[in-house]
Amino acid sequence: MGGFSVRAGTGADADRIAGVHVACWRETYRGMVPDFLIDQMTVMGRAEMWRGVFSAFEEGAFGATAVLEQDGLAVGFAGFCAQRDAALRDAGYGGEITAMYVRKACQGQGAGRLLMGWCADGLLAAGIGAGALWALRENAPARAFYEHLGGELCGEKQEDRDGAVLHSVAYGWPDLRVLAGA
Repeated sequence: MGGFSVRAGTGADADRIAGVHVACWRETYRGMVPDFLIDQMTVMGRAEMWRGVFSAFEEGAFGATAVLEQDGLAVGFAGFCAQRDAALRDAGYGGEITAMYVRKACQGQGAGRLLMGWCADGLLAAGIGAGALWALRENAPARAFYEHLGGELCGEKQEDRDGAVLHSVAYGWPDLRVLAGA
């Protein structure tokens, strides 16, 4: 699978994940969201956010974040936690894949499938059999990927982010075993 490896991230990975996070936003979302949302995102700001995420995990919050590497370089990440959206939780999707980012140069080589499998395995190990994730409505490549993996449309929402309205759709997997070990 393209020489990729995936492992559980730690607080020491916050800067590396932040770099991938910002790069993926710049590569992917230009033209889908207002430029100011992309331009205001910094590696330093994202790293601080990721340190907070890892700190919460260390304090016992349920969830994990994976780092995807190729030749020792971080090229993607994904995470999972208990479902945060009440409507999706009520619909039976107890788990949430919270982030799914792979650098463009690594897409189409099995990296995303590897990360989705890692998240599914983690949720299943915690006794959570169904999960969902959110994607920007305009992100056709990501949506096609989730549909290819058997994701079913199961929700939509809009959120105001600094005055910009973003539209998202949810994809769900009633049985995460279809993604396990992917």
